[in-house]
Amino acid sequence: MRRFDEMNKNVEILIAAAEDAGDIARLSYQVGKMHDEALPDYFKPTTEAEHLEIVRKMAADDKTVLLKAVCEGKICGFICLFMQETPRKGYVHSKIGYIYNFGVDEMCRGQGVGSLLLKKAEVFLRDRGVEAIELSVFCFNRRAIGFYERNGYQALEVNLHKVLQ
Repeated sequence: MRRFDEMNKNVEILIAAAEDAGDIARLSYQVGKMHDEALPDYFKPTTEAEHLEIVRKMAADDKTVLLKAVCEGKICGFICLFMQETPRKGYVHSKIGYIYNFGVDEMCRGQGVGSLLLKKAEVFLRDRGVEAIELSVFCFNRRAIGFYERNGYQALEVNLHKVLQ
């Protein structure tokens, strides 16, 4: 496995194109499968084909942007961004960015790809007048929570859930 600094030099962050949907769906499925297995009482198991439909819908929405991380010609990560001009009333910020979906190939995790994607996403949004970014992460995903906290994100609210028998 490569060191972070070597990997970082070889990773490009680009806007994804329609033909990238299959590769991004494969990565989205990896993330989805992790959620399906961790919370079987909450998520129905998904398929890569279902993730392909999700990615195609994200790519077709003019309010979303898909960025891809490419290393040696292979997509190794992605992030889906959504921008909203008029958030909920009472907010300080008038333009909010949302991270809707985010994933790094299982074989590339822990090598800085996610941090690079996140930093490029923040610059992309800031350049478009976005003042703050929000996202959701499930409590079981301690690795993701730690990743976001290391990158300056903080918990804003907690949603609670109970399955009724």
